[in-house]
Amino acid sequence: MITSVTRRVLVSACLIAAFAVMAAAQDAAQVLRVSVGFNTVKNSTELTPEKRAEADRLGKMAQAAAAEKRFGDALKHYYQGIALMYDQQWTPARAMASALTMKLDRAVLEPNQTATIRLGQLFALDQKPEGKLSGTVALLRRTSSTPVSVLKTLDGLEPDFMTNAAVIEIRAPEIEDGNYQMELKLKTAEGEPIVKTATVHIGRGLGAAAAAAKADIEKIRAALSAKKQDELLASLPSAEYRVALIELASASKINFERINFRRQIDDANLILDSLRLGVDPFAVMRGDLKKAYRSKVDNTLQPYRVFIPASYDRSKAHPLIIALHGMGGDENSYFDSYKNGAFKVEAEQRGYIVACPKGREPASMYIGTAEQDVLDVIAEVKRAYNIDAARVYVTGHSMGGFGSWSIAMNHPELFAAIAPVAGGGNPMGMKKIAHIPQLVVHGDNDKTVPVERSRTMVAAAKNLGAEIKYIEIPGGNHIDIAAATFKDVFDWFDTHRRKSNDAKAAGAGAKTN
Repeated sequence: MITSVTRRVLVSACLIAAFAVMAAAQDAAQVLRVSVGFNTVKNSTELTPEKRAEADRLGKMAQAAAAEKRFGDALKHYYQGIALMYDQQWTPARAMASALTMKLDRAVLEPNQTATIRLGQLFALDQKPEGKLSGTVALLRRTSSTPVSVLKTLDGLEPDFMTNAAVIEIRAPEIEDGNYQMELKLKTAEGEPIVKTATVHIGRGLGAAAAAAKADIEKIRAALSAKKQDELLASLPSAEYRVALIELASASKINFERINFRRQIDDANLILDSLRLGVDPFAVMRGDLKKAYRSKVDNTLQPYRVFIPASYDRSKAHPLIIALHGMGGDENSYFDSYKNGAFKVEAEQRGYIVACPKGREPASMYIGTAEQDVLDVIAEVKRAYNIDAARVYVTGHSMGGFGSWSIAMNHPELFAAIAPVAGGGNPMGMKKIAHIPQLVVHGDNDKTVPVERSRTMVAAAKNLGAEIKYIEIPGGNHIDIAAATFKDVFDWFDTHRRKSNDAKAAGAGAKTN
C-alpha cells in the first residue's frame, strides 16, 4: 500500500526528474545557439593560421563536452573561441562575464514593486578574478547609457557564483511606464568591468487588468462549455495568450521589446466581448492575425500568426503556406523581419493563407513537440478556414529550412511542394519525399549554414528522380537571400498541387543517372 508520504516522495522525484530533463534540453539548445554563432564568426573572420588552429581546437573541445552533456564546459570553450577570433583577451573578468547569468523573478513590474535578481554561473572559471566584486544595478532608457535610477549598490561579492549564488532584491522606482534596460555592472579589484543586461517593463495597473480579464475568460469558458459551442471555445486561447504575455515576459520566456501589454489586454477584451455575444471574433477578419491554441501535448498556450488575404471567401478552398522561422526567431519573424512584411505582400497578391508557428524554443530545430506544434497549427488553420488539401506547402529559412525538410519527411502526405531556404537535412530521408516537388535556395557565401548542406540534399533528390529546382545565389549570404527569393517560392507553389497516390508511388520509385 502506498502511503501519502510515499506518494509525495514519488511525486517529488518525478517532478525533479522532469525539471532535470527540461534543464538539460534548455542547456543543449543554448549550446546549439552559441555553436552556430561560433561557426559563423569562424567562417566570416580572417584569422592567422595560428588563431584558426586554436579556434578549431576550442571548437572540438566544445563538441566533445557537449557530446558528454557537459554543457557548461562546451559553452566555455565556444565563448573563449569567439573572444579569440575577435582579438579579445580571455581574462578572468571576460570569462566571468561570459559565464555570469542574471535571472529576474519578474521582468514586468509596477512602481514600488519588488523583484529578486539571482546571479549564477554557467561554467566554472579556470581562473577567478582576484579580490571581491563591487558594482551597481541600474535602470537605463533603451536609447541612453545614462542611468535613470540606481536601484542597488553592491560591494564585497565573491567572484564565484557557482558555489556562492547571489540574491539581490530591488524595488522599481516611480518612473513613467515603458521598457527599460536593467544593467548589472560589476567591477573587479583591477577595475575591469563585467556587465549583464535584461529588458524590464514598468507598467501601472497591468496586474489588475490582467486579473480582471482572466476572470472574464473563466466565466466565458464555462458559458460556452455549457452550451457546447466548441467553435467559439477554439477562439478563447487567442484571448488567453494575450493576457498571459505579462506572465511569460515576467518569466523571461518571450522577447517582449515590441509588445504593448496594455494594447494586448484591450485586444483580449475585444475578443471576449465577441465571444460573450456568441460571435466568432475572427470570422470576418482579414489580414495579419495573432492567434493561439492550447497544446494537447502539455496544455500550454502556443501562439501563431496567420495571414488571411482580402480575397478570402469561405465558400472556396484556398492554398496554405506554413512558414517556419529561423533559430532565435518566433512566430513573428516571417511577417515582421523580412523587408517589412514582404511575404504578406506576395500572399495578398496571390490569394494565399500563410501560417507561422512558434515552434517552441528558439533552437528547437522543429523536432519533437516543436514538430507537433507545426502539425497543430495546420490543424487549427484547417479547422477555422476553407483550405485546399491539395495545396498545402511548407517553406522556412535557416532552422526553418531544416524543419521544412524534416517535417516533410516525417509527414510526406501533407504537402504539395516544399521550399527550404538556407537549410539542410538528412539526405537518407529524401526517398520519403521524392514525390514532392522541391525548390531549394542557398547562397554560396553562407557563413552560417554552409552551401554544401543544400547541395547534398539536392544531389540526393536528383538521384531519386525528384522534381527539384535549385537556386544557388552567387555571393549570397545567409540572410539576404531569403526575402530576395520570396517571389520564386510563391511561383513554385503556384504551379504545384499535391500528386495523386499513383503519382506519389511513381515519383518515389523513379531514378535517373
